[in-house]
Amino acid sequence: MKISFYDGIKSKTPSRYLNLQEVYEFIKASPNVGLIETIRILKGNNDNYYRELKLKLPVITPHVEANGRKLAGDEFDINFKSFTQIMYFDIDDVENVHQEKQRIINQYKDIVSLVCISPSGKGISIFVQVENELTQENFMPIWNSIRLNEFANENIDIKATGIARTMFLTYDTNVYFNPEATLAVECLIEEKQGTDLNTCNNKKEYNNTINSHYSSTNTTTKDKYNLYSIDYVLKLVNTSTPVEVNNHIVDVKEVEFVGMYIPKIIPAKKRHKTLYIMIHQLYYLNPELEIDVIYSFIWYINSVFVRPKLDKYELLRHFNNVVNQIHCSSIVHVNFRKRRIHFNKNCWYITPKDKMYLAKKLLGLYKRHENKQKIIDAIQQLEASNKKITNVAIKQITGLDVKTIRNHRKSENIDLEYEISSIIDEFSEYNPNRLSA
Repeated sequence: MKISFYDGIKSKTPSRYLNLQEVYEFIKASPNVGLIETIRILKGNNDNYYRELKLKLPVITPHVEANGRKLAGDEFDINFKSFTQIMYFDIDDVENVHQEKQRIINQYKDIVSLVCISPSGKGISIFVQVENELTQENFMPIWNSIRLNEFANENIDIKATGIARTMFLTYDTNVYFNPEATLAVECLIEEKQGTDLNTCNNKKEYNNTINSHYSSTNTTTKDKYNLYSIDYVLKLVNTSTPVEVNNHIVDVKEVEFVGMYIPKIIPAKKRHKTLYIMIHQLYYLNPELEIDVIYSFIWYINSVFVRPKLDKYELLRHFNNVVNQIHCSSIVHVNFRKRRIHFNKNCWYITPKDKMYLAKKLLGLYKRHENKQKIIDAIQQLEASNKKITNVAIKQITGLDVKTIRNHRKSENIDLEYEISSIIDEFSEYNPNRLSA
């Protein structure tokens, strides 16, 4: 088992590979001790500059040994080498981090292999070695099973997951290490995480159906729900498809995307339909979230955006009807759309204006590259068939207009990765000439 080691968050390929023992030794005697101590002082003073310094730390991918960090779609087969059999869990915003770390060690010493304090000094990182044979399909169910069963009482960061998840290497002289500890997981979550599309017929507005088996924690309806504050709810709820952004600013990749849209005003005639759509979206995006949290979010939407709002009895009735339908059918209905531009949520210095400019520029580049590639493929197809290569013949294959074909046939090939990197560099926090900050 080897863990991929990257010199920084911007690195696309690993510089070396570490085993678990070497990860432990690196954390215990980190060469970045001075930088990490500065990060912890800044974090303690609520100085956001610590985020910029954190980007200079090396990272690992605890879950996999891979040739590169990108593991989405076809790139999985190209870069993936093997699973490390490690499940990485993260706890953020810990009040007394040393005390909590020791409590976790004492309570879970039979199943945790490594426990350490994060680079910020306010979080705890945990490694669990699993005995199960890991696959793309069972990774998330097993990770979630551990979170909801073994770590049921812990405030695990539910967004800090994914096969390609990275971890900033920290410094902790008292890092806990027990390489003999392992866990055989009886996967109690029998679900497909909303990834199997049964139909993609676009004749109806919301007709993409996903089979999914939901646990009783979020499909057993109640006569009365606990109402949580919206601040608490927003920390837990995904309102759009989580996309791992490997670049420190933005990634360009096509993703089947689901995102909730909340109108400023939801009129009376659209109340039930809009809330129906939102409940299905919430279940698709948050397949294991506690039902009270989902209801609290719908309660907030009804209270703030619905005019006139549903009274509490009608809201409860409608919510329970929709959830019971999901429970009985094991199907959620969502509308997918393709999304290509994905900004890193930790990129705090890019203004909305710059984001819009950057997105338009990257989309234009992506479209030019796509058209150029279509033309190249069409030419190769004509050559293989010993047919005459003309703009009209290319048009018949690609569907592009002749003017576009003529322009792109004369243009040079586009190195998409290089061009994207060049555009992004304009907006780097390290570039003093970027447009705005």
